[in-house]
Amino acid sequence: MHTTPEQRRVFYQRQLRGETYRDIAAGTGVSWWCIRYWCRKQRAGGSHRTAYRRSPTGILAHFRWRVRYCTLRLRLEHPRWGPSRIRARLQKRRSLHGLSIPSPASIGRYLHQWPRFRRQSRKRTPPAQRPQPPRAVLQRVQLDFKMGIRLQDGALVNLHTVRDPVGEVCLAACIFPAGRVGRAPQAVTWEQARAVLRIAFASWHTLVDEVQTDSDGALVPHSPDAFPSHFTLWLAGMGIAHLVTRRGRPTDNAEVERCHRTISDYALVGNQDATVAQLQRILDQAVYELAFELGSRAEGCQGLPPVQAHPELLQPRRPFEPEREWAVFDLQRVDAYLTGRTWERKVGKKGQIDIGGKRYSVGCGYARRQVLVRFDPADRHFVFYDADHPEKELRRRPALGLEVADLTGLHDWPDGAGPQQLPLLLVIPEGVNC
Repeated sequence: MHTTPEQRRVFYQRQLRGETYRDIAAGTGVSWWCIRYWCRKQRAGGSHRTAYRRSPTGILAHFRWRVRYCTLRLRLEHPRWGPSRIRARLQKRRSLHGLSIPSPASIGRYLHQWPRFRRQSRKRTPPAQRPQPPRAVLQRVQLDFKMGIRLQDGALVNLHTVRDPVGEVCLAACIFPAGRVGRAPQAVTWEQARAVLRIAFASWHTLVDEVQTDSDGALVPHSPDAFPSHFTLWLAGMGIAHLVTRRGRPTDNAEVERCHRTISDYALVGNQDATVAQLQRILDQAVYELAFELGSRAEGCQGLPPVQAHPELLQPRRPFEPEREWAVFDLQRVDAYLTGRTWERKVGKKGQIDIGGKRYSVGCGYARRQVLVRFDPADRHFVFYDADHPEKELRRRPALGLEVADLTGLHDWPDGAGPQQLPLLLVIPEGVNC
């Protein structure tokens, strides 16, 4: 039974006059435990009225509201500040002098309530599958690099090797300067990889169907949501598929890894005193001799030179001449490769995003919001959509850096100044039909 404040006051007065708790309960219909509670509370100096007090709840609820307000404001003004820096600034604010300041851990939990203040988890790249082995000569080539080879004069060079795993032959080997001893060798660039493949294609007068590389950052973006590299797009325009081995599994590229050792022992070891130009000529001669003159220990060669064991090496799979690369390269293949893909980006505070190494403006009204980016082949524009409403188009911007000249480095023949004619490193012996 619910009692009123006036009833509780009467209970206490009757108890002071000598009545027992059970006597009072018998005349009022209230339990004697309830009467005893209110009588004892008033005898101890308490009130006969009920005071409902609700304990504050929530993170930092026991701190003054000004502390919570300043914490939130500092984080909004300085998005990159962590809990420790925010706490240090709170201790310096005059308006908070004398007040208790929460610990960095409490500040972190308080800010974690809002998704905008949480650290965005990186999207993990799904585990790659080992590429299926090729079955035909000149179907696939493996491209790899040996970094930081030291020369006698203290220079460093990077060795690029191209090998056909079915034809069991080294198609091309090139070196590029990579700095000096005492510093880390310079990274491989996608333009260098493109140049090496061009030399291989030009030397053997053929294009291949597939190029297999490891996940080097210059050739393959590490983020699963990254825009394709220019190297991949150049291969797509040439009608060549780009295959990537599993990260940390050099055995996926075992043939070209072993080719590094063979070509290095045959041409580079003992010639470290030569210049870069001289070493390149030695490599060119080594590639020719290993292909045409020297017997190979590869299983399929049975002691014969690779060209004799695999005569189909001299039958172009997709005939190619270097001066016709401009005509071979098809921009529609690049567009088809990009069509249907979606990239998610966060708009910067100035309303811009980066995609494919180029910056595009979406508008300050979408600052710090997530947008989706798709490629429209009809007019070669990037189309930006609201991530919360994927069908809501925000902006359209012309795609930059995706023209033929951007991906090939060549200019329209014959007016351009770009290098259309490439040297043929492989000298075909007389009497051999190619």
